[in-house]
Amino acid sequence: MGLDSKIDLKAKFRGALLGSAVGDALGAPVEGYDMEMVRSVYGGEWEMIYGRYTDDTEMTIGVAESLIENKGFNGADMALKFIQNYNVKRGYGPGSKEVLRRIREGESLADASGKLFGGRGSYGNGAAMRIAPVGLFYFDTSDMLWEIAYKSSNITHSHELGKAGAALQALAVALAVRGQKEDMLLKLKEVVKTVMYTSKLGKLKALLDEGATKKRVISELGNGVVAFESVPTAIYSFLRSDNFKDSVVYAISLGGDTDTIGAMAGAISGAYYGEAAIPKAWLERLEDGEKGRSYIKKLAEDLCQIKLQLLQGRY
Repeated sequence: MGLDSKIDLKAKFRGALLGSAVGDALGAPVEGYDMEMVRSVYGGEWEMIYGRYTDDTEMTIGVAESLIENKGFNGADMALKFIQNYNVKRGYGPGSKEVLRRIREGESLADASGKLFGGRGSYGNGAAMRIAPVGLFYFDTSDMLWEIAYKSSNITHSHELGKAGAALQALAVALAVRGQKEDMLLKLKEVVKTVMYTSKLGKLKALLDEGATKKRVISELGNGVVAFESVPTAIYSFLRSDNFKDSVVYAISLGGDTDTIGAMAGAISGAYYGEAAIPKAWLERLEDGEKGRSYIKKLAEDLCQIKLQLLQGRY
């Protein structure tokens, strides 16, 4: 696809990565809460409480760093970035912890994630939560995006449903970069091959059409830690809203795996609306230490710069 000169690509890349971090940090204090408990914490204000991000953002940073350093995908390097960045206090899930330990101790990339859960691999949302940089970098080439999303997911999540969920999230981010909101659902349906996600996307359309209640959305799409109970929910949160804030607030207000669903909704919305759409008060409260807000913004700009250079070489 040609590059639309009217698209401010840098603003969209910054929006996606900062939006993901903001959604993560906003959702983190209420992770595991139900709808009512979330409401009791945030009330009507939705002010950023701590501004500290979780493993979702730490791993997203690793994906971006690796894509920048290699000007594309390198699985061994991406795994190394995950290990170098690993901070146990960020709240990693047991599956990712175990895989990173195995790789650190010398197990091959091909074997480490495949041995989880009795050899079935993980279908949690840990690959989808960090995939935004892949959606950005490969936004103009859906086939390559799908392939790289699978490969990058496989480092920790080898189950088909974990990889397909991450690829679906990556494509949603890519379509948002392209400004394709109206036909996003149609485009996603065209590439999804697993029955589980085909079914979820069908339900998503019906829920949008009927303006469903939150309880119904939770019951039909889910709000849990597995990929197929969170990726469709993040996409729904974006599609039902007409600005960044509403999308992220809605995603988190459902309860459940709030940091990850918030991060994924934030990534899609940020990619669509751009950095300027993220509430300034939220951004200002986002942590800004060694690999905080400023660093994430620079990663987005570097990723975009490399992508633009590649595009200029191609077109």
